[in-house]
Amino acid sequence: MQAVRRGFTLIELLVVIALIAILAAILFPVFAQAREKARSISCLSNLKQIGTSIYMYVQDYDETYPRNDDCVSGPSPLNPSAPPGCNGPYGQRINHYKWQAWILPYMKNVDVFLCPSRQRDATAWNVDGEIYNGYSLNLSITGSLNTFGNPNRRGAFRNSFMGGNLAGLTTPAETFIVMEHWFPGVWSYVHGDVQQTAWPLATREVWQRALKPGGRADRRAAPHHDGFNFAFTDGHAKYMTVDAFLSKCPPADQYVVSSVPNPYPGGMTWTISGPPAYNRPWPMWGLN
Repeated sequence: MQAVRRGFTLIELLVVIALIAILAAILFPVFAQAREKARSISCLSNLKQIGTSIYMYVQDYDETYPRNDDCVSGPSPLNPSAPPGCNGPYGQRINHYKWQAWILPYMKNVDVFLCPSRQRDATAWNVDGEIYNGYSLNLSITGSLNTFGNPNRRGAFRNSFMGGNLAGLTTPAETFIVMEHWFPGVWSYVHGDVQQTAWPLATREVWQRALKPGGRADRRAAPHHDGFNFAFTDGHAKYMTVDAFLSKCPPADQYVVSSVPNPYPGGMTWTISGPPAYNRPWPMWGLN
C-alpha cells in the first residue's frame, strides 16, 4: 500500500512564518547596531587622521593651528536667500578657506571629512566652494577669521591671518580639536557669533537640547546611538557618551548669554555680552 505524503497544514505554516518574523525582529536590530558600530569605528579612524593632519600642520607652521575662515559666497542651505559675493569686511581675501582646506595636503582624501553615518558625499562641494563634512573645529583653540580684534579666553588678541598657538594649551590630552557636530547642514565649526569664537558655544544646556530626546526635529541625536567621536590636540581620538560629554561642558549660568532665534533653517544664535565667569576649569574646551 502506497503511503500518502502529508503536507504542512495552514496552522503549521503560520507558526513557522511567525517564528521567522520573531527571529527577524530580534536579529535585524542587532545587525543594524553592528553596522552602526562599524561606521562609528570608521568615523573614529577619520577623526584620528584629521587630528594627526592638524598636528602635522601645527609642526610645519610654527606651532600655529589652522583657523576657520568663514565667507559665504552666495546662497547656501543655511541661508538660501543670500546674495552672491562675499560682502563682509574680509570678503576680498585671496586665501579665504575653511579649515579643511589648510590640512588637505596632509590627507589627500576629502572622504575622510565625512562620517560614514552621514548620508552625504564629501566630494559634492557646496555653493561656497567648500567641503561638506561631519566634523567641527574647536575655535576656542584655533581662532577664526572673524575673531580679529576679539579677545580669546586669556584676553589676548588674535590676528586674522593666524590661528591659535600650541603654546597656549595647558591640557593637550584633555582638550579636543575636532568633534562630530550634531547639525547635518553646513556648519564646519562649533558655531557661535563673533564673540562665541573666542568663548565657544560650550554651554551644557545648548548641547543637551541638541543631543537629548525632545530636541528639534531637524537636529540629530548623538550620531552613534548614545555618543560621538572626538580628536584631541595631542593626536589621540576617542568615543564619548553624551552624558560624559555634557559633564565636561560648563553650565549656562557661567555665561552672560542670551538666546535668539536664527532666521535660517535649523539655526539658533547665542550671544555673549562679556567673558564667562567660570568657577572651575573646563579643559575639554580649552577653557582653563
